[in-house]
Amino acid sequence: MTTTTLSPGLKEAFDKLVRGTPEDIKAYLTNIETSLPLAGTKANIHCHTIALDGQKFPRIKDLAKFLSFKIIDYSIPRKEIDRAKEHLTKTGSAAKVAELQKKAASLFSSLEKSGEGGELLLYLLVEYFLQLPQVMCKMPLKTNSEVHYHGIDGIHASVDKDTNNLALYWGESKLYKDVNAAISACISSIQPFLVPKGGSGDPRERDLQLMRDNLDLSDPALETALFKYLDPDDPMYKKLEYRGACLIGFDHKAYPNTPNSKTEEVVCAEIKTGLADQIAFLKEQAISASLASFSLEVFFVPFPSVQEFRDAFAEEIGTREPPRSPSK
Repeated sequence: MTTTTLSPGLKEAFDKLVRGTPEDIKAYLTNIETSLPLAGTKANIHCHTIALDGQKFPRIKDLAKFLSFKIIDYSIPRKEIDRAKEHLTKTGSAAKVAELQKKAASLFSSLEKSGEGGELLLYLLVEYFLQLPQVMCKMPLKTNSEVHYHGIDGIHASVDKDTNNLALYWGESKLYKDVNAAISACISSIQPFLVPKGGSGDPRERDLQLMRDNLDLSDPALETALFKYLDPDDPMYKKLEYRGACLIGFDHKAYPNTPNSKTEEVVCAEIKTGLADQIAFLKEQAISASLASFSLEVFFVPFPSVQEFRDAFAEEIGTREPPRSPSK
């Protein structure tokens, strides 16, 4: 009997698509836990806090600014980026790159409760920390910037070194004031994309079809190989493994309200104290949703205020004007 395996060079091809390293974001996020196994499940827990600056104040606006410089990578197809880079090389003009920045910003919503800043943050966490490249972003598929895309927040992929399966990570980000509400909403949203259903009612099929129709990796050989694994009629489809990548963003009181009133070590210690209860609730929710047997990468990111982060990100990309100073 012939055993179907992935091409030996497929993982290397995915690795070349990654556009960042863990070092690139460490100035803005501080690690508390990395790849902590969740007993009784196949989930790994990661926890990152907002870093404090030299005045011991959370760098929430600096993080928003940093994210604003990543919207092209997140939102624009690779072929368009390649064309802009080629134009820069040939002419010395960065005009096409500037056009892409403006185009990317126009895809984001100006809604006050928009979670798109969290979705971009999840993209960076998965790509930079886990080194898993994005293979589909929902942003170019939006027909109206003010209407949220209904479906998964993003899809990342790589090859599992142990099983040799093609691992497809469905991304889901939730930003809530309350951590348990964020956990419940995230598990509820990602569950239909992981638990086997099949047939015409499978919610994964729409996003998989969009992925097949819009695959753009600037690597024709890799795209051809992926098509086989994404085709339900191809035997290679049996080597496709569904996984999840989740961002749980929530408010936390540990952060200082005034400069130089708390050290980063104290903030991290206070956040870590409550992490065990949050992880326990996640485990309860995952088991209840029949997700214990699925590989999940779960990022806990406590914020001083998720709304402050939303507002700061919207101001940085220009979808919302900063508040005006009171008139004298």
